[in-house]
Amino acid sequence: MYLIRTVTILFFVFTFLSNSSSLHDYYVSSTEMVFIEDKQQLQVTTRVFIEDLEAYFNAQIEGKIQLQPDLETVKIDSLVDVFFKNNFNLFFDKKEVDIKYIGRQYKEDQILIFAEATEVSVPSSFEIHNTILIPFRLGQQNIVHFKTTNTKKSFLMDASKTILAQFWIH
Repeated sequence: MYLIRTVTILFFVFTFLSNSSSLHDYYVSSTEMVFIEDKQQLQVTTRVFIEDLEAYFNAQIEGKIQLQPDLETVKIDSLVDVFFKNNFNLFFDKKEVDIKYIGRQYKEDQILIFAEATEVSVPSSFEIHNTILIPFRLGQQNIVHFKTTNTKKSFLMDASKTILAQFWIH
């Protein structure tokens, strides 16, 4: 009886530990957009957990992608560039803003994706399309911080809200 009880307890302990270590409590990305009016420039920084982006890439392509440390810099830059362009779009007055991927950096357990748009005029409205990891991760949430000279606004986007339309923030 003692042996059965011990084996049962050990089974549940190992099952619980193995399941809890492989699951996230939440899936979130964060994007900061800073509009510098006098330079007509928009700076974009997106933070995504390395583990989540790595899992996404490995589900999409053949072979194994390792992000940190990455051994295939050119390939990873290309993947990150395409990923960002396919999942984050911005429209000023219903016209798409050409956001160019600049590069990436690893910081602790996150990858920071840097992008910018130049020669951007102040619009009367803007629209954000943000699907970063939403089709891939159930429960994914994307926080967007938008800063101008006078204002800072934050928005929460998820599977129920991948498009955000706003009048310009003054």
